[in-house]
Amino acid sequence: MEEKIDFIHIKNEKIFTVFHIPDTTDVKKAFVFIHPFAEEKLWSHRVYVSFARELASQGYYVARFDFRGHGDSDGDFVDSTFEKHIQDIDGVINHLKVKYQINDISLFGLRLGASLATAYASSKDEITNLILWDPVLNGERYMQEILRSNLAAQMALKGKVEITRDDLVEQMKSGSPINIEGYLLTYNYYNQLSGLDLLRLDHRKSINCLINQIVRNPKQPQNKAYAEFIEKFSVKSELVKSHEEQFWKEIKTFYQSADNLNSSTLSWMHDLK
Repeated sequence: MEEKIDFIHIKNEKIFTVFHIPDTTDVKKAFVFIHPFAEEKLWSHRVYVSFARELASQGYYVARFDFRGHGDSDGDFVDSTFEKHIQDIDGVINHLKVKYQINDISLFGLRLGASLATAYASSKDEITNLILWDPVLNGERYMQEILRSNLAAQMALKGKVEITRDDLVEQMKSGSPINIEGYLLTYNYYNQLSGLDLLRLDHRKSINCLINQIVRNPKQPQNKAYAEFIEKFSVKSELVKSHEEQFWKEIKTFYQSADNLNSSTLSWMHDLK
């Protein structure tokens, strides 16, 4: 396997991309990895790298990239928008088509990355498969969780909440971004992500889709909303559960690889062949 760093240019800005190139290139199939939101991207990074290398060892091309305003790409987080994310995914896919001559392209994402992958695939005919690890189905509920992290930071620093969630939203509406774990969040970006509702999206039924529900207790039941969501796709779509820690958060265990997730995902992919 070879790994190449490349910068894809979009509107005078560069997207940092790592391409994992398999040793066997007879079958031209690729996965584009779409990362989760803010600090979740940081904590899940090593798991992404490990899974990308695993897929490359199975003969797939893999592209990992940072959205503009994230990681090593150009731009500032404060300028992030849903439209830019879609443009960035599109740019990476077009690069795969032109440079590597690949047209069979699938998307993989974790958490909000899975949501963005789904939103992109809903209107693009070329996406073959979706692999979604613990996707965020309801953007509004998720953004409320994000706001709670600001409240928790206030409690940790000052011993009390001085600015409520409603106050934070009003602050964004007035044009002042709020600080979420060091990331400046604007009302435009907050509002766009809040509007994501995967259960209401019009999905292309021809896409194969795997939802891998991450559970800390193997006896945890299937997520009913995930079960409803997976019914929108083809008969080759499936909801499975994998026992893992919530490695996209700051936890005590260092996650080199999410082995249960990898195994169940590769098993589903094998059944598609």
